[in-house]
This record gives sequence, C-alpha cells and structure tokens, in this order.
Amino acid sequence: MNSETRLTFPLDVVPKSGTLHAINEHVRWIRMPLPMSLNHINLWGLGTQDNLTLVDTGMHLDDTKKAWVDLIDQEKLSIKDVVVTHMHPDHIGMAGWFVKKFNTTFSMSRTDYLQCRMLSADTGDNVPHEAIDFYTQAGMTEEQIKSFTERFGFFGSIIHPLPQSYNRLKEDDVICVNGIDWVAIEGRGHTMEHLCFFSKELNMFISGDQLLPTISSHVGTFPTEPAANPVEDWISSCHKLIEKLPEDVLVLPAHGRPFIGAHKRLNALINHHEQSLNKLHAVLKTPKRAVDVFEVLFKREIDDSNLIMATGESLGHLNCLLYRGLIKKSFENNQCWYEQS
Repeated sequence: MNSETRLTFPLDVVPKSGTLHAINEHVRWIRMPLPMSLNHINLWGLGTQDNLTLVDTGMHLDDTKKAWVDLIDQEKLSIKDVVVTHMHPDHIGMAGWFVKKFNTTFSMSRTDYLQCRMLSADTGDNVPHEAIDFYTQAGMTEEQIKSFTERFGFFGSIIHPLPQSYNRLKEDDVICVNGIDWVAIEGRGHTMEHLCFFSKELNMFISGDQLLPTISSHVGTFPTEPAANPVEDWISSCHKLIEKLPEDVLVLPAHGRPFIGAHKRLNALINHHEQSLNKLHAVLKTPKRAVDVFEVLFKREIDDSNLIMATGESLGHLNCLLYRGLIKKSFENNQCWYEQS
C-alpha cells in the first residue's frame, strides 16, 4: 500500500544520517541509521539546542552511539529530557544511554515501559514453552521453530539497559517545551500504549510509528497475549486520530518524510486493513493455518528473517475476524485451523 502520491511533502531538505535540520525554532529533525532495509529513523528535538527534549532515541548500536556523540559535539547539543513514543528498539534503544551519560529525565507510557523491561529480561533465557506452542500451533515447521529459538532474546541486545525508574505519560498529558505545549495522544495496535504528541500552536504531530506516509506499521499478535486483537485496536486508533487531528497538520513520522494529509493517510490505513480482512475471510472457505495465508496478506516473500513478524500479523488479522464472529477456530494435531463460521 502506497498513498504517497496523495500526500504533500512540504520540506525540501532531508537530513543525512547522523545530522539534524531545524524545521523551525522549536523543532529539529534528526536522522539516525538502522541496519535493515528500513535504513533510518527520524527523531525529534524539541526546544533549543542548549536545552533539548529528545523524542525517540535510535537503536542501541555502536554506529548509533558514534553518530550521537559526533552530533552532540558538532551541534553543541545539551539534551535534558528523553521522551519515547513506544517500546520498540529503534525508538527506545538509546534511552538508557542518554539517562546514564547525560543524567536526563526519561518519560514514556507505563504499559510500553513495563513490556520493554519484560522483553529485555528474556535475553539469555531459554525459550518459554508457551512461545514454542504458539508458533507450532500457527503452523511453523520444526526447522522454523529451531531458527526462532536460536534468535530468541535478540530484542534486549539492541536496547541499552533501561533506567529502573521513569516518568509516566498517558493520554492527554502535556509536555511543555520552550513555551510550546505537546499533548499526548495514545494509539494502540502497533504496541499496547504508543504515544504520539500534537502541538496545536505549531500544528505539528509527532506520530512515531502510529502514522507513516508510505508503509503500514506492523500490527501483530505475539505469544505473551495470544488472544489479543491488535488489528481492531489499530483501526480504532486510526478513527480516533482522524477525530483529533486537523487535516492540514504537519505529520512528523518516525520513518519517511514529514507530510500533510493525515486524514487521507489514516483512511488509507483503515481501508488497507479492512480490505485485508475481507480477502482473508474469502479464502477461509476451506480451513487454513496462520502460515497458509501469507500470500493473501503480504506481497513480499516470507523467509526466516520476517517469518515471526508475518506470523504475528496473520494471527492478528485472524483474531480480528474471530472477534467479529466471521470465522471459527479448531485444533487438530496441535495446530490451529481457521474457517468461515
């Protein structure tokens, strides 16, 4: 799904990795590298460079640390506060480093903080049997399960140890930076309590991964909560953002370029998932497992590198159809099968 042609991208400058660009006197656009096909993350510096509030931090990698050290030195940055939109490593990965190195404050939502602590603690542990059962029932082969177990615990390796305390942010809380109020808006589906930040005065919206210009964020179900319904949560959050945001707001996304056209993009995301649900329902005239519906939901090839994400997203859509009463689930030979009701 790509609705870029229907959006407006008003900024001519895109900062190179490891650099910043001042959008105005209140907001700085910082780019940091990611070691994947999605090769960058946008971070946002609020306030003045000698008293900066940083929204999101980058992944905890040597390249990222070097880029941050160089940027702080070159731009004479003094970072006082760190705010994190959600618990994924590319957003929260360097937060603990900033707190330890610069004695910054650290703020995020409660649910994502606790979940990040939990997942980080898995590093070095054995794979729980619940996770093996979860992916076995989804239809993964023994070889695929073996590959999963070998990668288990990777999450914590790209996150600096989190601070043992934090400041909780929740829906409607206000962060005031240099006289500008940023109101927290909660989104669900991508994570359990993803926070975005809207400035009415600047007409800007820091969206994290909740609203991206050209790709749809991952929305999946995982072993810790196998009956979760993240796709419905995501769709509901998109409707909520349409109600809360003006159409002409400048969206500052975590990936891609800042854009105008929030309502168009949110409606496109809603339609994308509803169409996927309709296509998925149509193929369930005959029973299928989660691994059998990849071709319905994804254009890209699914291999070991993206199998867990694809399985989680397939299960998320199947759970949505279950909650809507459109399909039923049965068990046979320790695998889950789904078909129309």
